[in-house]
Amino acid sequence: MTRVLLVTVGGSPDPILEAVKIHKPDELIFICSAPPCDAPSVSQVIGKGEPCQHYGPNGEPQWRSNLVSQLDLVNFRPDLQILEIPDPDDLVDCHRRIQSFCNVLKHRFIKLELIGDYSGGTKTMSAALTLVLVDQGAEISLVSGKRRDLNRIIISEGSRSIAVGPLKASRLLKEQLPLLLQTHFYDRALQAIAELRSDHEKSLDQIQLEAFKQLEDCLPVLMLWDSFRWKEALEQAKTTILFIEFPALIDWWQRVVSSRLWLDHQQPLVAVTGYELVQDLLLNAQRRGCRGWYDDAIARLYRTLELLAQTYIQLEKGYDHQTFWDNEQIHRDCQQWNVKRGVGGLYWWLRHVEGATGLAGAASSQWHQIRDLLDARNQSLLGHGLRPVARNDWQSLQQRVSNLVTTALTELGCTQGAHPHQLPGISLLEVPAAIILLGGNQ
Repeated sequence: MTRVLLVTVGGSPDPILEAVKIHKPDELIFICSAPPCDAPSVSQVIGKGEPCQHYGPNGEPQWRSNLVSQLDLVNFRPDLQILEIPDPDDLVDCHRRIQSFCNVLKHRFIKLELIGDYSGGTKTMSAALTLVLVDQGAEISLVSGKRRDLNRIIISEGSRSIAVGPLKASRLLKEQLPLLLQTHFYDRALQAIAELRSDHEKSLDQIQLEAFKQLEDCLPVLMLWDSFRWKEALEQAKTTILFIEFPALIDWWQRVVSSRLWLDHQQPLVAVTGYELVQDLLLNAQRRGCRGWYDDAIARLYRTLELLAQTYIQLEKGYDHQTFWDNEQIHRDCQQWNVKRGVGGLYWWLRHVEGATGLAGAASSQWHQIRDLLDARNQSLLGHGLRPVARNDWQSLQQRVSNLVTTALTELGCTQGAHPHQLPGISLLEVPAAIILLGGNQ
């Protein structure tokens, strides 16, 4: 492992000498201001005579040889070990030059331990070096001590390591998490958070580690719910921040789980209409569409239509939807009205039985749209065809099916308790744990 130390050079050579003494690098890189700027600091490194100004115990100036000589750098190569900055107050240019130089170092040294000390140089040079080192995941240090004035340290207290893990984690989370959460890619968000915590665990304090854990704990719960494992998700949510931070979501989850119990002739936990699974499946389809999985979303919308009819037939007409097509009366109806099995057949049977009332009435006004959905599903890759579903088609059909479900439940007079609640997206970034990791107050 080759230890390379980058130092920003300003008017005082003492912090650089201290940093080299502490870090003992295999190679030393000087980042210096250079002509055409006024008073270029490159003279401190390779200037002739005695360019380095030091101060004695009583503050008297003492002039000594350049840093290469003082450090006795044998085989020093200015072309490889000096990075000249023509405008040390141009942050963009400083950052670009330092970043390019660090990329070259990666090719020069197969195993590289990169350290940066920003005690000297202009504030802009120090800021640029820090930004680059944060990106590189390198160690950053600062020579600290008692100061007589703003220009120099009179008593060095050594080099202080600067923890950049939290800074890098915060920046990467801000870059990655919003889009992942907005599109409900909880598995990818979990992977990003877990990798960041693992990479920077040593530099994170206990509060930050706990914040990481809280987010990591709640994402698998959302993944469970997204996979229709409702009861398991609700049970695990009780031990996470979801239960405290998203009470409306938990209320909705309790209704969905209760509805599932009720449809299986078990005692529900809370009052339900019986149509909660239909509404939650509609939310599931929306999440698939947000991810760009339009064929998958259409398949779920198709199932939503089917489940709506099946639930209606069971709750309002008294037929067990699992044995509906095997019923002798239904057999006779199908023969008389030329009704075929399937989603379309369920609604066609309802139209003959109910006319313009009930679910049949709600569906009749949108029958052409329903046919569009059935056709889109049948022609999709997840149906029976080869035509991918376009984003506009999914958005239109999502809205139409949502309208149908809302209309049907309204006309049925279903008393709504906790309203359908979509799984959290970027609202997860508003919980205290996320605020801590993103750089907010602790």
